[in-house]
Amino acid sequence: MAMSKMKTKKEATQRHYSLWDNYRTAFSWVRQMDGAVYFTLLAGGLVLGVLCPFLGMALPGAVVYLLESGWRAEQIFLALAGYVIFLQGLQTARSYLENRCWDRRFLFRIKMGPQLFEAGMDADYQDFESREGQKKLLAAKRNIYSGNARGIEAFLKAFQNFWVHFLGLLLYSVIIGRQNAGILLLLVGLTGVSAAVRIVSRRKAIPWDEEYEKTWDECKYLGREVLAGANGKDIRLYHMWKWFSEEFEKLQTRLIGWGGRWWWCCNGRVEIVEKSIALVRDLLIYGYLIWQMLQGSMELSLFLVDIGITAGFGEWMLPMLDAVTEILENSRYMDGYRDFLEFAGKSHGGRKPVENPGVSHEIRLEHVSFRYEGSEEDVIHDLSLTIAAGEKIALVGMNGAGKSTLVKLICGLYRPCEGRILLDGRDIAELSLEEYRREFSVVFQDVFAFSFSLSDNVSCRGAQFTDKERLTQSLKKAQLWERVQSMEKKEGTYLNKDIDAAGVSLSGGELQKLMLARALYKDGPVVILDEPTAALDPLAESSLYEKYHEMTGGKTSIFISHRLSSTRFCSRILYLEGGRILEEGSHEELLARQGAYAAMYHTQAQYYN
Repeated sequence: MAMSKMKTKKEATQRHYSLWDNYRTAFSWVRQMDGAVYFTLLAGGLVLGVLCPFLGMALPGAVVYLLESGWRAEQIFLALAGYVIFLQGLQTARSYLENRCWDRRFLFRIKMGPQLFEAGMDADYQDFESREGQKKLLAAKRNIYSGNARGIEAFLKAFQNFWVHFLGLLLYSVIIGRQNAGILLLLVGLTGVSAAVRIVSRRKAIPWDEEYEKTWDECKYLGREVLAGANGKDIRLYHMWKWFSEEFEKLQTRLIGWGGRWWWCCNGRVEIVEKSIALVRDLLIYGYLIWQMLQGSMELSLFLVDIGITAGFGEWMLPMLDAVTEILENSRYMDGYRDFLEFAGKSHGGRKPVENPGVSHEIRLEHVSFRYEGSEEDVIHDLSLTIAAGEKIALVGMNGAGKSTLVKLICGLYRPCEGRILLDGRDIAELSLEEYRREFSVVFQDVFAFSFSLSDNVSCRGAQFTDKERLTQSLKKAQLWERVQSMEKKEGTYLNKDIDAAGVSLSGGELQKLMLARALYKDGPVVILDEPTAALDPLAESSLYEKYHEMTGGKTSIFISHRLSSTRFCSRILYLEGGRILEEGSHEELLARQGAYAAMYHTQAQYYN
């Protein structure tokens, strides 16, 4: 247990990666998904992104040079017309390439969705369900679902902007450096000061960014809950809107306060420093260039070019610093995404295949204990149990006895903290979890339907891969066939209204029958029904359990309930309390003992007589 706690503590922190590592990883993903297309567009955009502003800046100097060279007016006009047409063509090509790059980045980000979904499904369920797992998932989702201005798309765009402006600065530095190394050193030095101020300010703002994200998540949660149709009844009947409104105002006040602090840290004082540096730069360099021209050491055409380069140096510098800031900021989103991929990739299953798949199995638990993360007490404690192949057992007990947790342990969704679980004598920790879970048809107590067709919900695959006869038989056995036939599109009817406005919403009892039909369609050799009739009245529950008894013939079956309709059909009943088997035996044997099971049964008997 000590090792388990240490591991949890270690995983509680998010891993951080170097900027270079995130850069290399992001572009390798682009290459895998988009081939060389994006990089070809990017290279063209970089070249034109540097060339177009330079040619535009050099135009006044070129005009003066032509005048000083004695060109005739018509010659100058034709030369300038050709120059402008050529420049406009380059700018059009630049705009086209930049838009194409934007499209490719956007599509790349959308394509990353399946990668995240796959990683989430590959993650160990116990880790994925934990508070830390959900926190890591949220950080990963921000990398691709925060829009164009945040996450990996903004990360890639910022690097494009950085390289364009860095290359522009480099070109201007070469030109100005060949003429006057002192001016170049002054420009580079002042640029370095501006960069340092901006980076330091941005790093100080990171905790405020995290505060903003947390507060904004709370705002989105409140907005989602107050407008959820299922919550409307309680909000109106219990006059909860005033409470929600007060909470919204508190969050808005925090966001406004954050905005003011962020502006001063990242913009206000940075702008003051940068404007002061720009003022000093312009006074020194412009003054020097004017003095040089007045002394006759510089021609007018060269003076105009140097003035343009000096002014352009600042125009290249500030966007480059902005790009650096965006790179550093969005690298955090990359950290969260990559941290989740690594977290989800930790495999806890073995590789050995399941022997004799598709037939009834013996399940044995040996001194199994389990506790949830952060809890100091076991939910399941030192439990040993053998379920013979083809045997039907009932797990009963009050709410909180550990029944559902035990089911998740048997299904391989949770790992025992102590002890082991065996399938036909083999430790399931050594088996392939994918193959192991194929052996189970399970109906959990938390039932819901996906907003797809009813057929898809039962077969869990597309209509083209669904066995129609098998689907029909499953719906009939689950007592849902008549309800389906009353629907306009039969089994093709969409459930809920998220995708199809004409979708049908099933009642709680109908949803449980739908889940039963899904389990019947899968036809696993081990059947587990976890509170499958919680939404039914006692008489309907008793009738349905008789159907269950018929449908599970020859299968290893586990019925879980805190109501006792299922117990008479089972060869053995286990009464759980506090994560332990308190009583065990047949229905008649446990009644004769006059213990906890008998007391519970007699309390409920009036509903079944």
